[in-house]
Amino acid sequence: MLRNTLKKTMSVILTGAFLLGFTGCFNSGSKKAVLEAAEVLAGDMAAADASKLIKNSTLSKKSNEAAAITELLSNDGYSEDETAFFKAVEKTIEYEIDEESVSVDKDTASVNIVFTLADYNDVLSEEYKDIGELTSAVKKADTVTVKFTAEFSKEDKEWIPDNVGSKKFMKLYDYRNAEISFELTADMIASFIDRDESCFWVYDNGGGSDKYVDTTFIEYDYYFDQEVLDYQKRGEIIFYKILKDGEVIYTSPDMIFGETVNLSCRVESNTVGLDFLEYFESGTYSVELYYRGKKGEELVDSNSIPVEKSVTTVWNPGSSSSDYFDGENEYYAFNDPEFRNYVLDAGWNDYGNYMTGPETYASDVETLSFYLEVKPDCNITVEYGYYYTDQEDQSAINEALQNPVYANSVTPVSNTAGKFYEIDYEVGGNAEPGYYMFVLYESGTSKVLMYGFCFVS
Repeated sequence: MLRNTLKKTMSVILTGAFLLGFTGCFNSGSKKAVLEAAEVLAGDMAAADASKLIKNSTLSKKSNEAAAITELLSNDGYSEDETAFFKAVEKTIEYEIDEESVSVDKDTASVNIVFTLADYNDVLSEEYKDIGELTSAVKKADTVTVKFTAEFSKEDKEWIPDNVGSKKFMKLYDYRNAEISFELTADMIASFIDRDESCFWVYDNGGGSDKYVDTTFIEYDYYFDQEVLDYQKRGEIIFYKILKDGEVIYTSPDMIFGETVNLSCRVESNTVGLDFLEYFESGTYSVELYYRGKKGEELVDSNSIPVEKSVTTVWNPGSSSSDYFDGENEYYAFNDPEFRNYVLDAGWNDYGNYMTGPETYASDVETLSFYLEVKPDCNITVEYGYYYTDQEDQSAINEALQNPVYANSVTPVSNTAGKFYEIDYEVGGNAEPGYYMFVLYESGTSKVLMYGFCFVS
């Protein structure tokens, strides 16, 4: 009896020992398979191969994680410099699989993968002149480590990566979110200029669009690539100068490079020592764009254009005040004698009895309106702009004249009372108190025909 009991006990013990040994062999085989799967995964991660990472994992191709990986590791939407930086970092990526960390539990497993790559954050803490300097620094950089615990699940006897796309997985690719910028130079700023769009703002005035004739302003508009917006936070200074025959007649205030992709280099006649809306003298005018960097003032770009001031006979109203219209040369003035000869009468309209005094409207006025009664043979289409300021000093007026608050064009219209221009600006019954100026231009040119102003109180 004892013998039988011992035999049964030994049988159980031996069976258990046998199974234990078998399980050890089983786990050994599983660990080897997990390590092989980890080797493939680590290689795909080091290569930043989005398609293989998704294909060889449990991720659905339509999942948000798969889309995020594809977007991050694709070079679409990145500049050539950014792509070159990514490739430089990826060439430094190496990995080591910690075989001792393998853990297998039935149909799940995990293993640690330690990646080393260039310390790109340290590299980007310095400034570089170009992408060549930056990628060279990446090659020589110290390295940092990124530890990733890869998780696997068993499907059809194969170990499949199960946490591809997780936050810890994406940590390896943080370098693709890094911002790269280079030491700003005058040449670099010049390279951002869109040469097809940038030009002088000048209408075709009969002599072609390559010169100004009888102009009250000079303006060159720069257009830059969108990349310049990345430089705004650096606070780099640019400014421009206006020159006449090589002599500086105006220097602009400092501006932050990258605040906008459009820079208007404009100067009005009254900011260079001429009278308000007086024509610029004949000569060659230049607009020069500068960068104020470590080396001081550096010329970025220069453009020149001829200006012609025609010799005209100024209209002479004579000695009698009756030759002037009411308010002329006080609230408005003509700048072109030919246009003045078409005019029979002029003044400010008062639709709805909103005027509280000479050329003064109440703030609930609906429409500011200046009228010109003209001869029947006048059919000239004119353009006009309204400008606003709440201050009377010259600098405020100059600033206001840079940007119209309203612009339109108008042709004279006949009615039973005669033929009229209506220079209207609908303010909608809620006009800001201050000074409203209008300037009338010959359509299609920069030629000023007349100007005037009124008050709102």
